[in-house]
Amino acid sequence: MGILSMLSIKRQNIKSSFQQNGENQTMSKQNISDKIDYTNEIERIKNKVNNIDNLKDYASFLLSSISKTIEASQCAFFISTEKNDIQYISFLCGFAYHLAETEVKEYEFGEGLSGQVAKERKRVNIKNVPDGYINIISGLGSASPRNLLILPIIENDEVIAVVEIASFKEIKEEEEIFIDLLFSTLSNKIKELKDKI
Repeated sequence: MGILSMLSIKRQNIKSSFQQNGENQTMSKQNISDKIDYTNEIERIKNKVNNIDNLKDYASFLLSSISKTIEASQCAFFISTEKNDIQYISFLCGFAYHLAETEVKEYEFGEGLSGQVAKERKRVNIKNVPDGYINIISGLGSASPRNLLILPIIENDEVIAVVEIASFKEIKEEEEIFIDLLFSTLSNKIKELKDKI
């Protein structure tokens, strides 16, 4: 079943559930409309990144947009590379995440959580991340998000990138579908920009 079909079924289930439960429904009309607007948000993002011709700027904008849309706290974008017939994912850019220019962060396919996601080509949504596993720092202090979503970006049966998204709040199924749909919609452009590096 395609992502568009999943989003459409999810919309129908939400509408149906709201209509069946009437006044007893705990979900507000605003929450229903927020879920339905994900397709509009994808179009808005797609239109904004249309003229960006540099992968780092393109990925940075996507991470920023995702963070605003689902209230994520930190994101990282890794691109796939190959050296001596070994596949790696290498850090390209982040949102609320800094890596010194001289520092290289890369993992072999199968190494660590992100490398495993690249190898298996399946997303992972981890709830209750251990305290201290990820730290988000601001001028006022630091804290550890409790939720981590890691997903591969696949184009033409090739893993071209991996994205990590950390959040203080739970990343819901509808938000996962939104992110999957966003990246599947833009994967061709991501591959095109990646090939220029």
